[in-house]
Amino acid sequence: MRQDSKDLLVVIPAVALFAVAGIAMIYFGNYIYRDIQSVRKHGISVQGTILRYERYDGPKVNETIVVPVVEFRALSGENIVFEGNVDSASLLQNLCYSGEQVEVIYDPLNPGHAVINTFAEIWFGPLLLWLIGCGFLLGPPFTIYRHYRYKQ
Repeated sequence: MRQDSKDLLVVIPAVALFAVAGIAMIYFGNYIYRDIQSVRKHGISVQGTILRYERYDGPKVNETIVVPVVEFRALSGENIVFEGNVDSASLLQNLCYSGEQVEVIYDPLNPGHAVINTFAEIWFGPLLLWLIGCGFLLGPPFTIYRHYRYKQ
């Protein structure tokens, strides 16, 4: 068996695995995007207050995830407290401080389902998943093409 054939036995399953992972990331990015857009389209906009930034241990060693904790009053008069979606240590926390007013959009049928109406909160998750997913889809075929192109 030629070396090229042996290489393909390893490369094709790896490319397929990357393709499945890329498609899954793009799908979940789209799911998050549609969910947020549904809240924005059908939701109610109110003013909320950033109460604090909550810190959690991240999945990596010495990693800290920081998310904003926001309170707002629903039209029903109920006070709702929710956590934002973005690790805001570098994004939202530098733009908004504790006690600051922010625009919140919430689902009137489920007031706990809310988003802070900022670019970072709305776009960070979907864009990150879409970009990584596209990298997983396009990276392996490009690498294989370059490998075989320069091997000749």
